[in-house]
Amino acid sequence: MTTAPASHLPEPFDTRVIIPDIDAVPHGDAHAVRLVFGGDAFGTGWRVDLYAERSVANRLEDSLPRRIRAWLDLIDRQMSPYRPDSDLTRFNEAPADTFVPLPQVMMQVLRHAIDMAGLTNGAFDPGLLAAVELWGFGPRIVPDGLPQQADIEALKGDAHGWRRLDWRPDGLVRPAGFHLDLNAIAKGYAVDGLCQMLQFEPGVSAALVEIGGELRGFGARPDDLPWWVEIEAVDETAPRTVVAISGRAVATSGDLRRSFQHEGLILSHTIDARTACPARPEIASATVIDPQAWRADALATALIVMGEGEARAFAKQHNLACLLRVRDSGGIREVLSPVLESWV
Repeated sequence: MTTAPASHLPEPFDTRVIIPDIDAVPHGDAHAVRLVFGGDAFGTGWRVDLYAERSVANRLEDSLPRRIRAWLDLIDRQMSPYRPDSDLTRFNEAPADTFVPLPQVMMQVLRHAIDMAGLTNGAFDPGLLAAVELWGFGPRIVPDGLPQQADIEALKGDAHGWRRLDWRPDGLVRPAGFHLDLNAIAKGYAVDGLCQMLQFEPGVSAALVEIGGELRGFGARPDDLPWWVEIEAVDETAPRTVVAISGRAVATSGDLRRSFQHEGLILSHTIDARTACPARPEIASATVIDPQAWRADALATALIVMGEGEARAFAKQHNLACLLRVRDSGGIREVLSPVLESWV
């Protein structure tokens, strides 16, 4: 599932428009020029759309793409499960109960991941790489067909393995059987890093950053309007949903793009730690709006695992802005959290 920038605000009669904190949107720079950069990273695409003073445009065109790529390369080099030379792979392949030094950026993402695991009572779990690979959604090629039940049972003990992590200031002691996976948070963290880079860039008044459908924006366009982001619909019957973004991020998780069917059952790439199996297909997609992209990224995954009842209660308890697309006998229905309803 993805979200995407909207080129303009559609007509209101065919669109649900979500506007959080519109009074907080600053005035745009009427004389700013638009610059757009893009490329590939993490097996997907990235895009930066920004407005800046004309006097700095040439400098940004020369230097910014290189600095963006350097940041994305750093995230990939440290946290990719697909690279044999990444710090994450080095950690996962270290002998059990040995100390593994890790770079500080990765350590910060790990702290965020553990915070999310605790907040969601393990619905977000950063220790499920072995189960992800077992079901064919990871970096390793697996045989066709479903895993053997004995292999699934062997991985159930990995649930909440993050509680066994032994923290040191510059690394971790790897618990036996624990395999780290940061895919559900690292992309959002990368978005936040690019946004922070641009917010501190002299002459830049507004920007929208996207990596693989996770977005965060700040500032206003020259017409004083915020960035418009469209949440991808699950089916053609659902209304279009467009969100005004300034100072917030949007992330969507779901099973439309990474799933397979077996005997009519949808098997999602999102793994439930309690069962070491794909999360039940009750929620087709979950979209979260939050000031931080890493939080939105992780929480969207957690809501999928929770299922409708627990997800609704969690969103209400934590004042979370989210949109759930729920499957039932009548097709897909949409559930808006109380915070999101107040923004419509």
